[in-house]
Amino acid sequence: MFQIGFFILIFLLGSIPFGLLISRYWLKIDIRMQGSGNIGMTNVMRVGGKWPGIVTFVLDFGKGSLGVLTAQILFPVSESEPETQLIFHSLAGITVVCGHVFSVFLSFKGGKGISTLFGVLAILQLNVGICAALAWAGMYLWKRISSLSAITMLAVLPWLFLLVPWVQDGRTVWSMFFIFLLLSSLLIYKHRENIQRLLKGQEGQLKPSKNL
Repeated sequence: MFQIGFFILIFLLGSIPFGLLISRYWLKIDIRMQGSGNIGMTNVMRVGGKWPGIVTFVLDFGKGSLGVLTAQILFPVSESEPETQLIFHSLAGITVVCGHVFSVFLSFKGGKGISTLFGVLAILQLNVGICAALAWAGMYLWKRISSLSAITMLAVLPWLFLLVPWVQDGRTVWSMFFIFLLLSSLLIYKHRENIQRLLKGQEGQLKPSKNL
């Protein structure tokens, strides 16, 4: 029962729509009515400028990190069942991300989960998170398109859970591969409109607004 309550709480944590709150109380707008209508960092930055976008990223990143960190504190990895606890921590991270994507405060609508996912990876598997961030940054430096960078990162992320332990001579946890394969598939699906615009050559680059 305690574990069920824990997952409910971190889902609620993930559901906090920081981008919407920042746009409403800082920018005095409803970010859902501006730009792409997304509540994430990219749209906040495009519409409201660099600093509102950065703050949105930090807060969304922070809730992902907090969710996994809390799981690690309350349910530490035991020597007898290390893989079971790692899976539990992974599910906690996914729950936070899904809270962001399906926010209970926005009628189960939300953002696309990338900033929150990076926060999860920073605590859950830092080396995997660094490699994922490099994949995102490499594509962004090439094309300057945030959505393409996110999709690229999501495409390689599950395989990093196999590759990184292999390079480090560590133990591969196949369950984590399949868990993040499902999560990546969900988040790529959330980018379906971006994919359509990319195929048509209509997806814009990330350029912070200077109007607000």
